[in-house]
Amino acid sequence: MLDPQYLWLFGLLIGLGAFTQGFTGIGFGIIVLAGIAFTPWDFERATVVLNLLLLVLNGSIIYASRKEGPINWRLVGYILVGEIIGVPLGYRFILVFGNQPVFRLVFGVTLALFVANELFRPRIRRRLNMAVGVFAGMIGGFLSGAFTAAGPPLALFIYSRQADPRLAKSTLQTVFICATIWRLANVMLFGNGISLPVMKIAVMTLPILVVCTLLGHGVSRRVSKEMFLKIVFSSILLAGLVNILKGLQ
Repeated sequence: MLDPQYLWLFGLLIGLGAFTQGFTGIGFGIIVLAGIAFTPWDFERATVVLNLLLLVLNGSIIYASRKEGPINWRLVGYILVGEIIGVPLGYRFILVFGNQPVFRLVFGVTLALFVANELFRPRIRRRLNMAVGVFAGMIGGFLSGAFTAAGPPLALFIYSRQADPRLAKSTLQTVFICATIWRLANVMLFGNGISLPVMKIAVMTLPILVVCTLLGHGVSRRVSKEMFLKIVFSSILLAGLVNILKGLQ
C-alpha cells in the first residue's frame, strides 16, 4: 500500500510541497498527491500521512506569521460551519471511489482547477459576504476530505477579506488545521485508522517538512515567486492531465 521504495520520492514531494505552502500559504496537499499519482501508493493511506504532517506544517506557518497578522476568529467560525459538513462527504468519496477511475478523473480535474485558480485567480475588488465563508468551508472541506487540498476556495474567501493577503496567513492555516483534525477524526471513526507504517513515514519526513516550510516562509519575503510557481503549477497541471486520461480510460 505504501511501498518503501518510493520513500525517496515522497521525501522530495514533502520538501517541495512544504516550501510552496510556506511560500504562498497553500499548495502542500495538492502538490504531494500530484506526485504520488505517478506511484502505486494507495491514495487514502497517503492522505493520512499528509494529515499528520499538515498539523505540524500549518502550526509552523502560524508560528512564523504570528507577528504579521492576528487570527480572525470570526472568519474561522463561519468557515468551520461549512467544514463540518464538507470534510465527511469528501472522505466518504475517497473511501468509496479511491481505487476507481472516477476518483482519478475527479482528482485530475481538481488539479487542473487548482492550477487555473492560481494562474488566473480573479481579483476580488470587494469583500465577499461573510455568509460566503460557510459555502467556501463546505467546498474546501470536501476537497480536504477527499484530497487534503482545501486551499483554493478558502484562500479566495479569506484573502478577499484582507487588504494584504500576507497578513491572513495565520487565519488560513487555522482553518486548515481544523479541517485536518476533523478529517483525522473521520479516519479513526469511519476509515482504516492511523496504522504504524503511516506513523513511521510521517516521523521520517517530519524534519524535511519543518525545514522546508520555514525556508519557504522566509524566502517569500525576499524574492519574486513567479518563476518558481510557474514550474510548480506546470508540474501539477501535467499530473492533472495524466489523471484525467487514466480516469477516462
